[in-house]
Amino acid sequence: MEAKLEKIENSEAYIAIEVDAEKFEEGMEKAYRKVVKQVGVPGFRKGRVPRPLLEAHYGKEILYQDALEVIVPEAYEEALEQLNIKALAQPEFDIDEIEDGKLFKFQVRVAVKPEFELVNLEGLEISIPYFQVTDQDVDNRLEEIRSRYAELSEKTEEPAEIGDTMEIDFEGFIDGEAFPGGQGSDYPLELGSNTFIPGFEEQLVGLKVGESKDVQVTFPADYHAEDLAGKDTVFKVNVKKIETKKMRELDDEFAQEVSQFDSLAELREDIKSGLEKMTEARKQEFIKQEVLAQAVGKCDIQAADAVVSVQLDRMLEQFGQRMVAQGLSLEQYFQITGSNPEAFYSELRPDAEKTVRINFMLEKIAEEKGFTVTDEEINKQIENMAKDMGVELELVRERMNDIMDDLEQSMKIDKAVQYLVDNAIITEKENEDSSVETGEVETGE
Repeated sequence: MEAKLEKIENSEAYIAIEVDAEKFEEGMEKAYRKVVKQVGVPGFRKGRVPRPLLEAHYGKEILYQDALEVIVPEAYEEALEQLNIKALAQPEFDIDEIEDGKLFKFQVRVAVKPEFELVNLEGLEISIPYFQVTDQDVDNRLEEIRSRYAELSEKTEEPAEIGDTMEIDFEGFIDGEAFPGGQGSDYPLELGSNTFIPGFEEQLVGLKVGESKDVQVTFPADYHAEDLAGKDTVFKVNVKKIETKKMRELDDEFAQEVSQFDSLAELREDIKSGLEKMTEARKQEFIKQEVLAQAVGKCDIQAADAVVSVQLDRMLEQFGQRMVAQGLSLEQYFQITGSNPEAFYSELRPDAEKTVRINFMLEKIAEEKGFTVTDEEINKQIENMAKDMGVELELVRERMNDIMDDLEQSMKIDKAVQYLVDNAIITEKENEDSSVETGEVETGE
């Protein structure tokens, strides 16, 4: 077998492969042993027809397809090894016509790492918002905790107010026609949570149990389901139940009940500390993303479509896992939103292309800077993973054995990211505030 690298263009390698007669014959013989069990010739049982008679009766062509399924993958893998090429996606084959007595030839196009020069990426000037934790942020977090521990009581005669939770049935109509995914039964909705279309929840304020209302809203122009975006809609809503929260007093007794602290002041201080840690993490992530965006913008990196497609598949799989964690399958999500995988790919393709280009850039930085990872660093990383997952260390270590090379490469990439951040010039914008999203913060509860 002979392989020749014809060119590398747009991150794709073009390879010409010739298979000698001996190798081709091996493939034909394997194909014969498979095909002879499936077809018959008068006077012979299946599996007993000599190859010359089989070929004479059906023609050699009957073996070609099965022979190619053996020959092509083997020759392709041998060519990659011979030419020292690492394929990044599934190849595309162009098979020449098979002519008896002549060399069998085929061509391969496969995605590979792009060839590019790294520019100087030190001294990138990054401007970021001012990250801080305010007393209002702490108050907001306390209110969330207070709301979580509030006592619920039903309203039977009183109208609903912001903060109440309604149980509703609803059905949506556009131009008088119901649309898929626009229905719900016994749906719990907290007024003021902004979980529905803008303007929906406010129109339910003042309703009582047993009452109905036609709620008129307009889907946002950028709504994820394109067939609904910007459409005027009427939701017919029936109120089945209203619950209101009786909030607890914020005092030392409350702090003792919801946390390990003896006083409200101690609880406030713990909340503030947790918010500060989370805010610092958000700040570092913001810096990282800004640095990566600016750095990759300075590099001329071409990403093959096949590699971008692999990244899109990975993103869809990760999104599907998040949906499953929320109790939805991908099929259900696409049905509810009126979307599909093709629309998902189209929307996220720019992000996938950017991610692929960043990964290529970071790999090259790690390679050119000669970043290495010590056994001590690997062990520390595995220990941190075990701690984060709440799994025994030895179990994680055992699971990582088969992908240790991937872990080491990932840690080199992390060092490349840190190199860019460490060498960037970072300034915080004055009078610009990046508000804290409280989320879940450990408070000793």
